[in-house]
Amino acid sequence: MKISRFVAVSLLVAILATLTPQAPVSADGAASTRNILLVGAAATLLIINHNKQVHAKYAQDAATQASLEAQRNDATAAYNSEKKAYDGEAALVTDLKREVAYQHDQVNQLRTQVAALTPRGVAGKPTNFVAQTTLVNPTPVGGEKQVAVTSYGWGTI
Repeated sequence: MKISRFVAVSLLVAILATLTPQAPVSADGAASTRNILLVGAAATLLIINHNKQVHAKYAQDAATQASLEAQRNDATAAYNSEKKAYDGEAALVTDLKREVAYQHDQVNQLRTQVAALTPRGVAGKPTNFVAQTTLVNPTPVGGEKQVAVTSYGWGTI
């Protein structure tokens, strides 16, 4: 912004300088050399300032690029971390499935052993380990017999 403003002011001054009346000049070598050196110095100053701004812009772009690269690396690292955690969880689930399958096999073996030990009742069906007892509940009129069912273990109802 400052360079464009400086260039605009310089052009305005140059245009105004051409409109002013000119006095006759003498062709003096010293003044000509001085003017050439001043114009060269001004041009050098403009080029140097322009290069400073260009390099500052390049540095800012490089810093932005580095920041984006760091964010991408952070995202990659986060992805790798999550993937590693997921793989660990998947291995844990596999181990738990294996443990549940083992326990299921053990329960089936125990059921088979219990079935082998169960005495057979009528028609080859296992008994249900139910004992019937007769209880007498006293009533004002007299005793009434009721049958109570008591279970002593696993069985069917």
